[in-house]
Amino acid sequence: MSTSLNRDAAKFWFKIGIELLLLPILYAYEGFKKLVSSDKKLITRKQRLPVVSDKIHVSVHEWGGYELERQKTIKHGSTFVCGLKHQLSRFKQPVPNFEVDLTVTISDLERHGQLDYIQANANRVIGVSNAGMDFSGYATQYSRIKHLPNAYVILSNSSVEKDQQSFLEGYIDYMEAHPEVGIMGVSYCTKIYQSLVRNNFNPHIQSFFYLTTIEVLSEIVKRNGGSFPGQNITHKLLLIREAEVKVSQLALKLGYQLAVVQENGEVYQFGKNHAWDNGFRNWKLPYGDVRQINQWPNRINKIKNAG
Repeated sequence: MSTSLNRDAAKFWFKIGIELLLLPILYAYEGFKKLVSSDKKLITRKQRLPVVSDKIHVSVHEWGGYELERQKTIKHGSTFVCGLKHQLSRFKQPVPNFEVDLTVTISDLERHGQLDYIQANANRVIGVSNAGMDFSGYATQYSRIKHLPNAYVILSNSSVEKDQQSFLEGYIDYMEAHPEVGIMGVSYCTKIYQSLVRNNFNPHIQSFFYLTTIEVLSEIVKRNGGSFPGQNITHKLLLIREAEVKVSQLALKLGYQLAVVQENGEVYQFGKNHAWDNGFRNWKLPYGDVRQINQWPNRINKIKNAG
């Protein structure tokens, strides 16, 4: 682990060093992209392949050292209650016409003292490496289901605010009605903070909750050279760039829209228009990390008027 950590840390700081050398050019490039950004809308967008299974493959990743219920504080933001206990309860709620299949992946499995409780409330528990953190669990779940018939997939972790809303039926209905959406999330950030380039505009879905399909994940993995983004990356700052940000970037490059369920229950879609347009002029939401301004960060909000 220490060798991998040192290697990944070196890779991250090498990227920062390159940015430092090219900083004036990178700043100018980001400014140019905003200058030429167009308000033109895409006439056609790529659409997901339809699901052919009535299963929703849910994966929740946990670190073995966490309690079933805990508090999390967002940097410069709020403190809230979360934990695996609430995720297990959340996905017990029935979804019309679908069956939830729940996998819990745990890194440092031997540290967890309540495995009996978890096993009693999930379809399976899988021990995984802590290299890649959440994405170690996500990659393991993808490897387990990638050959199954196309189905909806939720990749999440235990850092979800405890509030229990019956959200999933509305989310599935939205995805069914909007096949142009490759991934739906519940929180976003508009820039890469792990960078010297402060004016970068890279809107992405935050990785504590993704709703997508097996086929979309397979396209993302193929576009990423055959490996799941973030798999085996041990350095947290590099992991954010090479996993959380990259998943969204790859989905956008594939031609999909991304969707975020806002705190008010409204859904916002975003994507790219043409080769030089990152959508800056079309962006209608606050900039930065939305968790810093949300009243309830990391909460899964029910879609407004979803029933």
